[in-house]
Amino acid sequence: MEPQRLLFILSCLKLSGGQDMISVSRASVQRGQSIIIPCLYDQRYELSHKYLSSGYLAALSRYVEFSDQRYQHETVFISDDRSGHVFTVRLDDVQRSRLYWCGVQIPGALDPHARFYLEVTAGPPGLSVIGQHVSGSEQGSVSISCVYRGESAVRWCKLGGVCITAVSAVLDGASVEIRGGAGLVTVVMSGLRMENSGWYCCSTPELQMPVYISVEQRMENQNSTAGPHSRTLPLLLLCVVLETLLMLTIYCTHTLIRRCKHRLFRCDSPADDGQYVTMHSTHTQPAPLGSAAAEEDYETMAELNTHTQCRQKDDDDDDDVSSTETLPVL
Repeated sequence: MEPQRLLFILSCLKLSGGQDMISVSRASVQRGQSIIIPCLYDQRYELSHKYLSSGYLAALSRYVEFSDQRYQHETVFISDDRSGHVFTVRLDDVQRSRLYWCGVQIPGALDPHARFYLEVTAGPPGLSVIGQHVSGSEQGSVSISCVYRGESAVRWCKLGGVCITAVSAVLDGASVEIRGGAGLVTVVMSGLRMENSGWYCCSTPELQMPVYISVEQRMENQNSTAGPHSRTLPLLLLCVVLETLLMLTIYCTHTLIRRCKHRLFRCDSPADDGQYVTMHSTHTQPAPLGSAAAEEDYETMAELNTHTQCRQKDDDDDDDVSSTETLPVL
């Protein structure tokens, strides 16, 4: 058996592990630009190291970079999303067309892997998208623009899943509509669900261009979920403010009543706060002519009293001073 044929068989045997990994088969990028290639793997390899290698045969390929960035490559970066069971390879400043392998390192066993060929063009690539990452909200929609050259029809595919060729269809519960014509196709996915998050691709018979769709939870759902808690806090603050105002009102009212009672207790009447003068005048008739003495005339004036405070003592009534003048007997 020829050595090349033997190597091909060995590569195919190792490729049997590729059933546990999925990627695009061929992508196109303009020289000097960047591209992201997703590699889906089985959940069994969640904790294993992932890598990118280059070469015509998987068994003889050369490591380019690992998910732990052990080679510290300047233009190749690998990011492992263990929860989504996919790692992505970002290639910056691409210069040459190459055959690459996405792989999972399994010590003492065959490495599962997936093969993709990266075509580098001097001009616009054969198939590209305007943005490899788009975001949408639950029950909302996203739009993906696929730009291509040639006469081949563009399909919309779920990476590792089915492809849609009709103008409108349903994919994983979301409505898909394909619009456009030669050179540009717009794919609109509406009625999105959370499970629609993942990797898709614009696809022609020759090329595939991956796109990641991120579906976020609707703000209304977030508000309704956190609504009871968000409404409880303002109500609690309102109750505290009202209770504080009520206590202040009761305190002020109580203080005012006490002061009024105290003033009423100290003062008998409002007239006591002023000044008053009491005068008494008594005149008697002259004594008959020839009497031994005439009856005295007198005039009594009460002293002017100024009251600054009302007293409860009975002795205060003795403060009045009487002045009596006795006229001599004629």
